[in-house]
Amino acid sequence: MAKDTLYLLPMGFDKEGQQRFCPDCAMMEGYLAAFPQLRDVLDIVRVDYARPRAALVERLGEDHQNAPTLILAEPAPDAGPHGEILSANGQSFLSDARPITRWLAGRYGLPAPL
Repeated sequence: MAKDTLYLLPMGFDKEGQQRFCPDCAMMEGYLAAFPQLRDVLDIVRVDYARPRAALVERLGEDHQNAPTLILAEPAPDAGPHGEILSANGQSFLSDARPITRWLAGRYGLPAPL
């Protein structure tokens, strides 16, 4: 069975000569730590901060390089209950930590964010 793919930035990266981190990716890392069973059902890919982010461009195109992004293994028939599922290049995806955690919570019976 194909797995959904979660794209994350590394927990630390250089931006304009300073070390930074992405708060949304950190939220996802925390969700993965709290619910480690997700590591078994997702493919997790870490992409560099610098653009273009080839792995995302290849699947979704130049306009969709945000991280975190969750690309669904199967196309979604609609935008989902919150209208958060997007599509590009025939792929369904969610972009941003809260929509991703809401979707994962619904799919795997986990707690959802407020």
